[in-house]
Amino acid sequence: MDNPPVTRRGCPVILMRRQILLICTTIATAIGAVGSARADDSEKRITIVSGTQRSYRQAAEVLREVLWERGHACALVELPERTDAAARTRVIQELREAKPHIVAVAGAAATTLVLESIQDAHVVFFMVPNSLDASFMTDRSAGKARVTGVPADASPEAQIDWIRKLNPQARRIGVLHSVRTRQTVAALNRAAQARGITLFAIEASRTQFPKAIDALNSHGVHGTLMIPDGRVYNSVTVQRLLLWGIRQKKPVWGFSPSIVKAGAFAGQHCDPEVVGRRTAELVEQVIGGTPPPELGVQYVRKVGHSVNQRTAEMIGLTVPSGVVGPGTTVYGVEP
Repeated sequence: MDNPPVTRRGCPVILMRRQILLICTTIATAIGAVGSARADDSEKRITIVSGTQRSYRQAAEVLREVLWERGHACALVELPERTDAAARTRVIQELREAKPHIVAVAGAAATTLVLESIQDAHVVFFMVPNSLDASFMTDRSAGKARVTGVPADASPEAQIDWIRKLNPQARRIGVLHSVRTRQTVAALNRAAQARGITLFAIEASRTQFPKAIDALNSHGVHGTLMIPDGRVYNSVTVQRLLLWGIRQKKPVWGFSPSIVKAGAFAGQHCDPEVVGRRTAELVEQVIGGTPPPELGVQYVRKVGHSVNQRTAEMIGLTVPSGVVGPGTTVYGVEP
């Protein structure tokens, strides 16, 4: 028996259904590809590189936490000490293979290493003291076009303003520095000039520290601002400068709470948690498309303060009322 006519009439219907299904599948595949491309564009791969120092780890962990809270997936890796060259090489190789779009890295040495090892990623540094003098921030650096970051110290303006608040009469301030911190001192000088303060930049070293003390005396400074320069300061030279301040009855402004506790008149410092949160803001700006050179060096907005009341009494200074607030650590007070 011949097949019913309806079957012959049904063949075009089946073919049409197959064509429609093929077209729908093609469209769905195209939409999926576009969606994937958009996801790849928006979801930047972020890796955080931390050293073994406690402050580095603290800042890195806060940075990761903030980025996760804001919907950014990121990996946190620890860079081994330089003494373990094989382990460092392995970590860098794994970082290359991960091909991150953005690397947030703690410390100057690690930042330099990452910039040299990973050529196509934006780099956001953090916890770098005197970052204006970092090799990767100079015009000669090939990586300057893709780096931005947060220093480990307060801005030049904040440091000079803190001096003015605590000792309004101080108009001649000395700063000891080495060849490695000239740009930092230049920025401090600009901030001081804008506020009517004369800054005396004295090049110094640990081995020739007595000459630096003599220079402070010859310039007749009203006090000395310390900056974290390892070529100038170690435990011995810090103590010598603190003794100079007591004997000359002149304030010394330190760069860490431990130095203030040891006898400096006052100081500022940046908490690793605050640095981590500020770094997260920069990472998000880079994700949003802002070129790192446009951001440059970005200081924290909240700075920690400390004062040594005992030292203030010994050098004959009275801390102005209202300057020492709840966020200021006071040392040298009898329990």
